[in-house]
Amino acid sequence: MSKKGLPRGVRYNNPLNIREGQNDPNHWQGEHLLDLDEGYEEFTAPKWGFRAAARILRNYQRFYGYNSLRELITRFAPKNENDTDNYISFVSKRLDVSPDAPLPLSDDQFMSRMLHTMSIMEVGRYFTLEDAAEGVALA
Repeated sequence: MSKKGLPRGVRYNNPLNIREGQNDPNHWQGEHLLDLDEGYEEFTAPKWGFRAAARILRNYQRFYGYNSLRELITRFAPKNENDTDNYISFVSKRLDVSPDAPLPLSDDQFMSRMLHTMSIMEVGRYFTLEDAAEGVALA
């Protein structure tokens, strides 16, 4: 099945369009090492893209104290590249949580739902909640 014409995040199994780290000698687990697109990570399967996203967001909470959708998404999807306010509103409504409420990111079920919702915002309806849960379980 050809992935030509599909969104970048779908073609590269990167459901949240994670950018490549600058000068990072370490690679993500499950990363496709051929570097098909300079600027964005490519993974060998969707679970690895969801795993990376879970680790990034949990690190935002752990290292920067970001605990709400507003804080997390503003950092993850900045206004210079995204309609961040719309992104926050979309995820907030789908998860039925306030944009400023503390989030239980250590809860794998919640994290899976959040990442799946974010993937819909990023690339459309290509990945399932089960795809997200598989990646979160590896994080």
